[in-house]
Amino acid sequence: MSRALTLAIALVALAAGAMLALWSSKPPQVSALWLPEPRPLATFELTDDMGRPFNNDSFQGQWTLLFMGFTSCPDVCPGTMARLAAIYGELSQTVPLQVVLLSVDPQRDSAERLHQYVTYFNPQFRGITGPHDQLYGLSRSMGLVYAMVESDGADGYSVDHSADIALINPNGELEALFRPQGEPGELRLVSMGHIRDDLPKIAAYGG
Repeated sequence: MSRALTLAIALVALAAGAMLALWSSKPPQVSALWLPEPRPLATFELTDDMGRPFNNDSFQGQWTLLFMGFTSCPDVCPGTMARLAAIYGELSQTVPLQVVLLSVDPQRDSAERLHQYVTYFNPQFRGITGPHDQLYGLSRSMGLVYAMVESDGADGYSVDHSADIALINPNGELEALFRPQGEPGELRLVSMGHIRDDLPKIAAYGG
């Protein structure tokens, strides 16, 4: 075999290898809003449902599904928490995982109340809350929003909030958002099927 032919074969093999590597590095198709690059979270200091500090380091070393809500929420919050409880056992066997409720109603959601609420759905779920200046910074860095609104309830107010579920990676960065599904006028909740299908793919690709 001539040196020219040998070189040509080597170049073809090299190109094929490069194309294979490029193809294999493509991220898998998912339904979630998967960020091109993970987004750092704002620095924050909150308290969990056991009265312990909860900060950026609390996300380290595991994947986190974080849902923003409050314990007096009449529909979206209990619906979402119940659905997360239904898939948590399966997912937690696939990836190291914690589920966190970020309460944006610190006036009513004491640690004790948060603990009763989240552990009703699953004893391993965690609740966190704190001052609004800390909540606003964290929520904005995840692309989530909330607002206090007047209501006819006993306390005179309720809370409007995003219904997305944020996926935070083991480095404490926002990796993806699972968006609520449904038609206008319907109760819009995140698809647990999307989470069940997407999370293992994202975790395997992102390491």
